[in-house]
Amino acid sequence: MTTPQKGKTRTTIIAIALVLILLIGAGLYILIPKQPQQQAQVAVIRFAGWSAGETEMKNYQKIIQDFQAANPNIVVKYEVITQMFSENILASYAAGAAPDIFYVDSAWAPTFISKGALYPIGDKLPKDFIDQFYPFLLEPFKGPDGKIYGLPKDWSVLSLFYNKKLFAQAGVPEPTDSWTWDDLFNAAKTIYQKTGKPGLVIQAELNRWVPYLVSNGAPPPSFNSATDAAYFDKPEVRNALTTLLQKIQQGRKEGYIVLPSDVNAGWNGEAFGKQLAAMTIEGSWTIPYIADQFPDFKYGTDWDISLLPKGSAGRASMAYTVALGVNAKTENLDAALKFLQYVEGAEGQKLLVVKMGQTLPSIETLANDPDLWPSHAKELKMVNQYTRVALFFYGPKTGQNEGDINQLILAAVKGEISINDAINLMKTKVAESFKS
Repeated sequence: MTTPQKGKTRTTIIAIALVLILLIGAGLYILIPKQPQQQAQVAVIRFAGWSAGETEMKNYQKIIQDFQAANPNIVVKYEVITQMFSENILASYAAGAAPDIFYVDSAWAPTFISKGALYPIGDKLPKDFIDQFYPFLLEPFKGPDGKIYGLPKDWSVLSLFYNKKLFAQAGVPEPTDSWTWDDLFNAAKTIYQKTGKPGLVIQAELNRWVPYLVSNGAPPPSFNSATDAAYFDKPEVRNALTTLLQKIQQGRKEGYIVLPSDVNAGWNGEAFGKQLAAMTIEGSWTIPYIADQFPDFKYGTDWDISLLPKGSAGRASMAYTVALGVNAKTENLDAALKFLQYVEGAEGQKLLVVKMGQTLPSIETLANDPDLWPSHAKELKMVNQYTRVALFFYGPKTGQNEGDINQLILAAVKGEISINDAINLMKTKVAESFKS
């Protein structure tokens, strides 16, 4: 029989026990560390490019910072390769150390595509994003399957750069839209005779000479098989090459035409920027180079650009482009594509291309952007006045063909080999490139 006192005691004990259980439970909750929330995984991508100078590098660093601020789960490591860029990238694949996203020159695109090194990004990117770009700039980055393996980050076109002060000193009128190639060579000779400065500095490279060939009736080089080496048998090609080689040989002999090495310069832009020659034929990249390296040599006051001269078949120029491509074996495809869209979209090109004036924007609508440098805006307007703008893309062996042909051009310019033998060897070299 349970007495009231015993019942009260039991009730008290049960209550105390419950309180203890609650306190112990609370204590355990306090003592047991909270499990941290699972953090979102951070993707690290490596981005590789060459550099057109400190300004370009700083702008890329700026846009990478902006991208990472907007995408905290993606880290971009920027790598600048200063020499033999494409060769080094290809070698990095063999070592399993290729970057996730990198520059792809139009001349090298077929090699990277044929080796399976690039991801077909056209399959993943929105169609309206791809449709922003100039269609002709996409061509070098299409594979035999028709897929797009890279998007052009910018582009350049050849123009005639001329030193206004040397023209004035020699009493030679500045280039006009009616200028022919003969006008250019005659002006170069007169300037040399009146000022002692060479009138023209020109590199012994086929891509710089294509405008002369095409404007005088030759088709642009296109080598897709060994049989296409017959290009050099075409009378219009052989005649234009022979004439130009003879003019440059004669000009060097008399002193009014020089190669960059003749005036201790590394390339046309350096020779022109140092005012060692009155004219040169160069790409849009020369404009920011002069602004950066020769700030006292002012566009519009000291120098200007003009259309390339006319030939018997019209007027022609050469265009160049570089794409961003994605490593086919990247483990961070989505992150790489997101970065590509950020850099190559309108916002990225506005900073990297339009405002910094590095080259020309590859998005068509940016051609009318008010922030375009006056020199670039002028180039874009001049493009429409050419009969033909050929793209620096000869086919799947562009890089090799350009290198082999340039060696022969240089040898012919220096008189180390006859012009006829040089042209015949160009044909041989192109044919052999498809047999190796």
